[in-house]
Amino acid sequence: MMNQCTYSFNDSVQETISIPSKITLLEALLEQKLPMRKACINGACGICLVKLIRGNIDYKNRIPRGLNNKELQAGYILSCIAHCKNDVVIQISSPSITRK
Repeated sequence: MMNQCTYSFNDSVQETISIPSKITLLEALLEQKLPMRKACINGACGICLVKLIRGNIDYKNRIPRGLNNKELQAGYILSCIAHCKNDVVIQISSPSITRK
C-alpha cells in the first residue's frame, strides 16, 4: 500500500512523495535524497523529529523515547520509527536537516 507524504522545509514550497507502508517516513525521505539527519534509527535520540500537520502514523509497537511531553503535545513525531497509516502532511524544521 502506498501513501502520500507532503512535506515542506521551514514553510518553503511543499512537495509530495509516495511512501510504501512497509518503510519508515525517514527511509522514504532519505530515498528521495532529502538531507535528513539521522542517528539512532530507533526512536531514542529525537534528531529525526518532524511536525505532523495532518494524517496518522503508526510506530509499530515502538516507543518514541526521543520526544518529550511538550514535543508530543505540539504534534512532533519521530520519522525514524513512524509508518504512515494514510496520507500525511509534515513540516521539517532546520534541526532535522543536514545543511551542506
